[in-house]
Amino acid sequence: MPELVLKSVLSIDNTQTRDHIYYSANHFSASSVKGQVHEMATNVQKIVSSTTLNYDKEFADKHTVNVLVGWEAEDNQVDFQRASGTNLPTSALHTVATAGVLDANAYFWGSTMLSLLSRAEYSYDGRYYLSGSFRRDGSSRLGSNTRWGNFWSVAGSWRINNEAFLRDIQQISNLRLRASYGVNGTLPSSNYGWRALTSYGNKYMEEPGGGVANIADANLSWETSYTYNIALEFGLFNNRLNGTVEYFNRDSKDLLQSVPISTVTGFSSTLKNIGEINNHGIEVELSGDIVRTGDFRWSAGLTGSWIRSSVTKLYDGKDIIWYDPTGGDARAKFIYREGESTLALYGLEWAGVEDETGRNMWFLNNDAQGDVTVDGRQATYNYSKADEVILGDAHPDFFGGIATDLSWKGLTLALNFVYKIGGYTYNAVGRDVNDDGYYWERIMSQYCYDNRWTPENKTARYAQRIAIDMEDVNQKSSRHMNPADYIRLKNVSLAYTLPKAWTSKANIQNARIFFNGTNLWTLAAHKEYDPEVNEFGSRGWEIPLGKTFTFGLEFSF
Repeated sequence: MPELVLKSVLSIDNTQTRDHIYYSANHFSASSVKGQVHEMATNVQKIVSSTTLNYDKEFADKHTVNVLVGWEAEDNQVDFQRASGTNLPTSALHTVATAGVLDANAYFWGSTMLSLLSRAEYSYDGRYYLSGSFRRDGSSRLGSNTRWGNFWSVAGSWRINNEAFLRDIQQISNLRLRASYGVNGTLPSSNYGWRALTSYGNKYMEEPGGGVANIADANLSWETSYTYNIALEFGLFNNRLNGTVEYFNRDSKDLLQSVPISTVTGFSSTLKNIGEINNHGIEVELSGDIVRTGDFRWSAGLTGSWIRSSVTKLYDGKDIIWYDPTGGDARAKFIYREGESTLALYGLEWAGVEDETGRNMWFLNNDAQGDVTVDGRQATYNYSKADEVILGDAHPDFFGGIATDLSWKGLTLALNFVYKIGGYTYNAVGRDVNDDGYYWERIMSQYCYDNRWTPENKTARYAQRIAIDMEDVNQKSSRHMNPADYIRLKNVSLAYTLPKAWTSKANIQNARIFFNGTNLWTLAAHKEYDPEVNEFGSRGWEIPLGKTFTFGLEFSF
């Protein structure tokens, strides 16, 4: 019998936080206490209404059909209020209402989205599977001309090992070929980037006033990705060896990016649809039982990804300079250029340190005459005479993980590694802890101290440190770039489950002693800082990942 199900769900996620902060007085007088008190309240609310109609039918023992249609409405709101006061009449009163001087601030923002959705699935005899989906989404984050987007996908798979010509081959436990093609969209991060806004937080001679709050783009639209993939999954020898090999290609159009603009506008950047990028690659996953006999078992697995990401088209035809948005310090500089990587590091090319003088040298990368020749190329002591170029790629050539675990009777040991091969990381902290005199009063890191030029160490990596205002270290340059290769023992787990013959005497059903360790060992091409960096390949003032050790005893009665 067919099954028809109508389902309607309303969910409300409401998070409220309130903070009351009192700062102690800094001096007392006969009339007042100069203390401060702050009261803050934040309300984050998400309301989702979803209604779906689902039809499921199996017939002729081989055909299965499932169809779903529905709609969904989503409302997101954030409400913030802050009140503060100073000049408290007494240190015993910690409320804003009693303060002599009051101040307040508040904001509200939100977004809504309406979605129409559908999905159809069909399978035949456990061998063939087809599916398709379509949805239409409209968001308040975009203007009326571009608000709605149509997104769809089709997919299919073939369970080859269920075919008659393979059923008698016992060595093949699983063999499946699958492929898909789909279109999906990404919304702007800003709720109101498409519309012209006025801010009334401006003041002129203590009088209230307003000003332009953003550079509007009424044509701001969805970032749309067109993705296809094809994969082969296999299992051999009663699934003792399993694996997947997958190729994918994704073309993203109307890429959303905050780009620099002339400060004459009153703003330094604006959000735009800037161009198109391509991502393609191969992902491999292998796992299996190497030894499986009696009480002993040893299994291992490997994952690896080879991915290339490049800019295929820029709508204005011009290069776009942008900076790593994490950390708030513009720590690394990148360039979008047609045909180049999406994480192409950009800046001055450092030529190293001159052995005899200890001075920094910079490759000119132009037709000017240099001060010195390095490796047959013209270089200068003055970085301002050099031109910026693409320095390298923050994307790795290959990355993934390795896992292995062993078990013997009640004893188990599991090891998990992560690795990265190729690419560069950018050490933004080097501008502070590895300077040549700009921050002359600061203490250098030990690595920089050991590799600093002196008359006795003329082959050092870094220039002589002189207590004058030198800006060389603050330039976005290859001086701060280092190889990204590393392998790390991410997690190790050792456990022993006590025999029931022992535990039953104490009326204990199960007892287990265990040890877990994280980040216990790392082998890196560059050892100055933690090689696990953010998605932009940069290292800032983040706290390095620490080693952790956990010992414990688990038991149940």
